[in-house]
Amino acid sequence: MAKNTAKLLGLALAGASVYGLWNLGQALLGDEQEAGTRHVLNQVWIERLPDGPRDMIGHLIMLDIPEGRIGAAGKSSQWRHMIEMFQYGLEGQRLSVFFPQDRVKAQLKVKSWRCEGEAPEPFELCLEISNGRRSAVFYSMVEWRIEPKDAEGSLDELVQAHPELASVLSDVSMPVAVPQDELDGYVEVDAARVLTGE
Repeated sequence: MAKNTAKLLGLALAGASVYGLWNLGQALLGDEQEAGTRHVLNQVWIERLPDGPRDMIGHLIMLDIPEGRIGAAGKSSQWRHMIEMFQYGLEGQRLSVFFPQDRVKAQLKVKSWRCEGEAPEPFELCLEISNGRRSAVFYSMVEWRIEPKDAEGSLDELVQAHPELASVLSDVSMPVAVPQDELDGYVEVDAARVLTGE
């Protein structure tokens, strides 16, 4: 009886050790995956600083706010705005985008990281979006974060503090939910081209 109890105790300890190691691995890998997307949402991203009021620059914003998950991508200058609104889903580094106007969808991979010194001045954050064949890089500053609980106020504050972002943020509006059944039948597209304004 003591021999069986010792075996059961040994198996229980081995099982607990394996379970503990598995949980540790999940925690470590989970943190690494989140680290790759930590700065993606609620952040203003641009391809570069504009050279002047007529310089068209690519931009991207993905908001995760109480009203929903909505994004805006396009090219804008002080005088012209071309913006495509979209809804999205983000699981790890996999980004699913849905463009309600054209009824198209796409799957992308995203990765963000602190890149001060690697990125052009004065940027501190980098975002790479790819679809396997093409990729685009956007830049941001830590202070260009949008507060999810007060997105409109946060956007206004950003424009006041950084007038160079006015053309990028002028047409960002709060989301209107699209029913799930409307998402059925969307056509797959090369979203890297759409998100970079090409």
